[in-house]
Amino acid sequence: MAFSQSQPIGVLTGVSSGISSSNILRLADENGPEPPKDSTVLLPTMTTIQNWSRNCRDRWNGGDNLIDYVYGLSMFPHTNNMYRNSNRLVTIMIDILIIGAGPSGLCAAKTFLQHNPTSNIVILDSHSTVGGVWSKERLYPTLRTNNLYPTMDFSDFPMKDVGIGRPGHHITGEEMHAYLTAYAHHFDLMKRIRFNTRAVRVHQVQEEVTLNSDASCWKVEVEVDVHELGNPTTTVTLETNKLVMATGILGVPNMPSLKGSETFDAPLLHSSALGPRYQDVLQNPHINRVAVLGGSKSAYDTVYLAATTAHKVDWIIRKSGRGPSWVFPSHTKIGPFKAWREKLVTRRIFTFMSPCVLPDHSGKHISWIRDFLHTNKVGKAITKSFWKILHADTIRDCRYREGKDNKNFGVLEPEHSPFWYGTSSGTLNYEQDFKALVTSGQVTIHRQDISHLSPHAIHFLAADDAGKETLAVDALICATGYAATPPVDFFPPELHFQLGIPTTLDSLSDEEKAIWATYDQEADDLITKQFPQLIPLPPPPKSKSKESQDTKTYTPWRLHRGIAPPGPPTLTTARSIVFLSMHSNITNIPRIELQCLWSLAYFHDKLIKVSNSQVHKDTALFQRWCQLRSPLGHGRQYPDLNFDQLPYWDWLVADLGLKVRRKKSVWKELVSPYGSEDYRGLVEEWIEKYGIHKGEGSEQERREGEKRL
Repeated sequence: MAFSQSQPIGVLTGVSSGISSSNILRLADENGPEPPKDSTVLLPTMTTIQNWSRNCRDRWNGGDNLIDYVYGLSMFPHTNNMYRNSNRLVTIMIDILIIGAGPSGLCAAKTFLQHNPTSNIVILDSHSTVGGVWSKERLYPTLRTNNLYPTMDFSDFPMKDVGIGRPGHHITGEEMHAYLTAYAHHFDLMKRIRFNTRAVRVHQVQEEVTLNSDASCWKVEVEVDVHELGNPTTTVTLETNKLVMATGILGVPNMPSLKGSETFDAPLLHSSALGPRYQDVLQNPHINRVAVLGGSKSAYDTVYLAATTAHKVDWIIRKSGRGPSWVFPSHTKIGPFKAWREKLVTRRIFTFMSPCVLPDHSGKHISWIRDFLHTNKVGKAITKSFWKILHADTIRDCRYREGKDNKNFGVLEPEHSPFWYGTSSGTLNYEQDFKALVTSGQVTIHRQDISHLSPHAIHFLAADDAGKETLAVDALICATGYAATPPVDFFPPELHFQLGIPTTLDSLSDEEKAIWATYDQEADDLITKQFPQLIPLPPPPKSKSKESQDTKTYTPWRLHRGIAPPGPPTLTTARSIVFLSMHSNITNIPRIELQCLWSLAYFHDKLIKVSNSQVHKDTALFQRWCQLRSPLGHGRQYPDLNFDQLPYWDWLVADLGLKVRRKKSVWKELVSPYGSEDYRGLVEEWIEKYGIHKGEGSEQERREGEKRL
């Protein structure tokens, strides 16, 4: 086989065309020229590759990981090695590239393969195991989901089928990791995952690049951790037709920049590092007193972990911040009724209580109830009473004002109604009584702003905490949440506006600012007219903490349906990229499954048609409403849905052109909770409507692919 002298370095076409690694190795050994001294690499012509593909296709069973092979070629010298220079970027072409092997990434791969079993899909993840935030290295002993079994089930893979979970119990981190691992094995996804591989940059392809008649839209630079082989990190460039960003909203830890941190001389870490650093911090005999900064559910989890490992805990919640979040038991009583909170918010009758601007797909028999509750004088009184009762019941459930020794614990009562917090909340999913840890004195709460750090000491701005201005501690753990920015850099920067991803305000042109300002004003006018009660929202306090200085202001996520770019279609961006789980809600799995199917339909242009102008209007309305609806949650940055998650699911199903109301009767539609079981078989419904993609392989390949699923 002759190699062309005109084909430039960059595209390894074997992946897309189905060439086994053994064949590439053989052909490279027999025919590969010795690379010139300038390390120029010559590759086969396109015609040669296509013939090569057809000859090798029937010998390829999909089991070889060609990416692993290319990494190996780039790292080890070989007599006739096409990729001998380890400093050279190797470029691989992929049909669909998924960044993230958490629940969203795994579900996306399964969904796409269900539609096209012969599709060449690769999943990248920076961890060494599946699960994303539930990967093995992120786990620590007391980590649990906020959800009770079995509400974390995928619709087509129940936990009970693999013996995971216990009814009435919160799902542990170990169980969640085991479940996602079993899911990946069951749907034959493990061979498609490249672990210890971090995507660092995404470039828009400026010119059309043809590979087997497909256009490459994105170049993704990834760093591969190969230290176990004695080599430094290797950089590989992947080209893909479709890019799925499944990194979610927990990818970039929001680590505060505290003055004096370089002199702290003690462990200083973000709560996201508790898994890998559990042994050297919380099992360290020299660490006795631990400070925790933050007021969110992750702060509760960190405080609980530190306290139950016999540490004295100083819990610092900024005085000038938003204060603590709502963290409550899994069940509550509303009047005489005991309700499972997670199931409460997916019952239509209770979703009607929320002022929601999303389209109402509940049906003519019951949709009038929402109108009555928000337009009629009596209905408005009922809605107002509901939120007042829920607020009072939550205070009671949390025991903020209960008992004589409640002074320290009462500090944890949030300042405003749960109505405004969205998903900035959590469940008391602990084996021990959390309140007892606080009232016993093992945990001391400080509502203070930090001035600076010094060796083993935290200094406060004011001295109103029993006269103490300084805390002597052995470690500081910052449970300060995550930045809303994507964990991968996109180039060129002007692309941010079209993609709808957060960018600094000063990076936008006046024209770009004006476009969204117009749509935002239209959205605000509509919301003000329909739900005026959302306008006098509680103002967020202005922080005085030193760690908040010099913080850049970013635009919010502005995605069509919270998934796809809202910008005008171009050759290289039209239906070629989606963002999964840039979103916060209580019941995640149904939303993940629906977003994945919606993305599949989006890639194939099989959604209900919406004009570009309407896409922008819908996107602005969704973003502005989330910001007004959950100002003390995450609504300022990305969709944050609690009582409004079911209308969002309806929205996606309606876009798919499928049956929205999944219950068997009007009564059940009104009062029965929705869960993943209600969407079981939805992918098959969509495939039945639009047909399975045949791909370029043989009918036998398609059947074999289906068997693997």
